[in-house]
Amino acid sequence: MRSFLRLSIGLLTLVLVALAAYLGPAHLQIRGIEPRLPTEQDLRTLATIPNGPVSIGIARSSSQSGPDRDLNHSIVVIEWPDGRQFMIDAAMDKPTSEAFGELIAKLSPGMGPVKFSGTAPEFLKDRTTKVAGVGVTHLHEDHVQGIDAFCAKRGKGARSYQTLWQANEHNLHTKESARQLESSCLESVVIQGEGLLTHSDFPGLGIVGLGGHTPGSTLFAAYVDETLWLMSGDITNVKSKLLSNTGKGWLYSTIFVPENTARTESLRLWLSAMDQRSDIEVIVAHDFAAALDSGMLPLER
Repeated sequence: MRSFLRLSIGLLTLVLVALAAYLGPAHLQIRGIEPRLPTEQDLRTLATIPNGPVSIGIARSSSQSGPDRDLNHSIVVIEWPDGRQFMIDAAMDKPTSEAFGELIAKLSPGMGPVKFSGTAPEFLKDRTTKVAGVGVTHLHEDHVQGIDAFCAKRGKGARSYQTLWQANEHNLHTKESARQLESSCLESVVIQGEGLLTHSDFPGLGIVGLGGHTPGSTLFAAYVDETLWLMSGDITNVKSKLLSNTGKGWLYSTIFVPENTARTESLRLWLSAMDQRSDIEVIVAHDFAAALDSGMLPLER
């Protein structure tokens, strides 16, 4: 009996040491990335910039229903007066969506099959060639993989816009998507600095380094139709949990996706305070229903 206990303890120790070696660097890295956040007034300056965006819409590329939530993969498209488009997140193609859904079903029993609705160019149609800029809220496969379908339709001519953290800081879950983005049809633009970042290519578009969820987690902001829209990515996966300051749980944030939970909590509080304003809407990437409830227009295929 004592030999069995010693063996069990030894095996458990080996497993814990292996996990620490595998996940430890990612946890240390993410805890060191906490960029300064803009104030509400900083973000409101986007409304004063001439020739800002004139429309914003959201497409649901795929969805997967479970007992307590729907997991959606969305694409946000912003348009400027001259017809130029900026796409935020690229979702996935059908085979990748289905494979990703199978993994989610194994990790979250009760999740149903994936319902695939289309790739970014299938929603954009003729507007695909007008997409001049692309941003991703973070470099996880379910936000980046669809860039291949986009590039197959678009070809060269568009640029990707990233913070310094997203361009340079990667972990075990973001390296592959970083390589995909680097080898894609997109010309890279890296914007340095903290707080509210802007670029002359797209007046009125705000870019904010966040950290917390991944080293390169990024918020995109735009003022359209008298509303300040904040695309927050995966700080939470459900809008109601952002508003109630509910984290993703120890297992997810420690084992599945190494997160800086102190930072994600501060981001939830910051974003939920913004969302309380009558003219500010926080868009959670995986919560399509909440995006529609906020008044964002759906893009039809």
